[in-house]
Amino acid sequence: MMDKKAMSTAEKERGISLLNSIKIVVNVLFALLIFQAFLILPRPGDPLLEYNTLGEIFSEHLMQLLLIVVGLILIIIYWIQFNLLLGNLKRSTPMHAILALSQVFFLMIYLYFLRFDMEYDGMTLALQMESIFLALAGFVGAFNWRYARSIGLTSDQITKKEELDLFYKVLPEPIASLFTLPFAVMGPGIWTLAFLSIIPLNYILNFIRKKRGE
Repeated sequence: MMDKKAMSTAEKERGISLLNSIKIVVNVLFALLIFQAFLILPRPGDPLLEYNTLGEIFSEHLMQLLLIVVGLILIIIYWIQFNLLLGNLKRSTPMHAILALSQVFFLMIYLYFLRFDMEYDGMTLALQMESIFLALAGFVGAFNWRYARSIGLTSDQITKKEELDLFYKVLPEPIASLFTLPFAVMGPGIWTLAFLSIIPLNYILNFIRKKRGE
């Protein structure tokens, strides 16, 4: 029978292996998300495409292109944050892995509604669903980081202050996504502009962190 020390070592090794697997799977999924986002771009049906025709296509679908650009930027931001958080862990657990994959799953649903939005020209319900699933993806990621901290999954090389800084760093995007929810009824233009709230939210969260002395 294995003693407790050996079991503890085995659990750590499994946790390290699980973390490495999560990194691979998540990076592949994010790459697919970005690839799928490019596939949503409006494509001409005219085989005799000319430069002027291409310009007309882009001008006619300017708002849709803007939505895709915003979507790509947010997916890339989440990808960077994901690797930043995973890079500061020493191992994972099944619960942590489930939460990590759930975050990517929510982004996949977001991309589905982005495609829905493109096909139905700024449908309010699609915009609302995009806000909701972007917010869910971000909040799940923030919660997962707190969970990892609470059970000692974070690297020994990172300080408590750096852990808290990372937590505040991943909050602006999901909060901004939630903020955009009521603006969906005003159309895709106003809804897209509402994402600029990420800028003041960064300053507000930094102020709150400093005010609390963290």
